[in-house]
Amino acid sequence: MPIYEYKCSSCDHQFSHLHKRLGEPAPACPSCGGNKIEKLLSTFSAKVSSGSSQRCSVSNSCPASASCAGGSCPFG
Repeated sequence: MPIYEYKCSSCDHQFSHLHKRLGEPAPACPSCGGNKIEKLLSTFSAKVSSGSSQRCSVSNSCPASASCAGGSCPFG
């Protein structure tokens, strides 16, 4: 079930909506009840695991010291 971000063109209210099935139409604005709804581009996050030889791409060393995250740099 995807969650989409929307913005109402009538009142500029931004909101999220959990769709129960694909192809479901955009909901009415929960703030004003308007139907002029625009789907926004959403960001996402992902956890990426890296090995202990991975280094920070900015400084070429781990800024968090040797004790960070079991030897792997969380900034790499």
